[in-house]
Amino acid sequence: MNRRLRWLCIGLAGALFASCSSPSTAAQQSAVITPTPTSAATTLPASTTSSVSSTTSSSSTSSSTSSSTSTSSSAPPSLAGPNDFLGEEVIGTSAQGRPITAHHRGTAGGKVVLVVGVIHGTENAGLTVLDLLDTMPLPSGLDLWLMPAMNPDGLANNVRGNGNGVDLNRNFPHDWTAISRPGDWQYSGSGPASEPETQAFMAFTQRVAPVLTLWYHQDLFRISPSKGRDAPLRTRYAEMTGLPYETVSGGIYTGVAATWVRTKVPEAMSFIIELGPTLTPADAALHAAAVLEVAGMA
Repeated sequence: MNRRLRWLCIGLAGALFASCSSPSTAAQQSAVITPTPTSAATTLPASTTSSVSSTTSSSSTSSSTSSSTSTSSSAPPSLAGPNDFLGEEVIGTSAQGRPITAHHRGTAGGKVVLVVGVIHGTENAGLTVLDLLDTMPLPSGLDLWLMPAMNPDGLANNVRGNGNGVDLNRNFPHDWTAISRPGDWQYSGSGPASEPETQAFMAFTQRVAPVLTLWYHQDLFRISPSKGRDAPLRTRYAEMTGLPYETVSGGIYTGVAATWVRTKVPEAMSFIIELGPTLTPADAALHAAAVLEVAGMA
């Protein structure tokens, strides 16, 4: 349940309770929690620059059509929650029509960092880390985007690929090669960026221009070494979480999302965190703290 729905439920409950004891109080509370109709665009506060993409989709389509609308980013003052919430955006839709969402919080206009929880549908332990990052205190100056699932079809269906059976982490146009055929675990799609999820992510990332993008995978339990600018960040993340600093192997690594970000987004750093088969709450907390640490180094 997203943050706005929680706010709405809490507010409605408060208004109902008030109506039993004081009609005038109930009227006041009802005025506070009355939501803006979702079909109408409202204006962002001056400090907020994000827009929410409302998407029309069909469950059978493999492409997405989106139009940008804006949403208020300020929470009702009477309700609890992080006071740095900047909005939630639907950046596109999946091959099977599911929304691809990104949560936005922190300091608008600050250092932009993006964290992706799921690109392979069967590798979902990173969602626990994103849940923590969605509510924990953030350092000033961090403009944080959290994308729970770039591959909502795979997550819902408990399969590696998207609704078309494509491994999205082999579908990006940088160094794309034709890998296997539909049904293979590394099937790279009919062509570079053939999938709606890939196209939506590319457009979103080029728009918000993160200086750092982190990707959660499983279950090789390591971070691959680097000789690039992000080497100190990878090393520090590994130190904080206890992940071995070892090369990732075992696949054909072309059309990879992290590599595309590093080569196509100006001044961007991007790397993969390979979690183990499971993630304890204590380990998730270490990973969330590591994200904030390396974000400060970016």
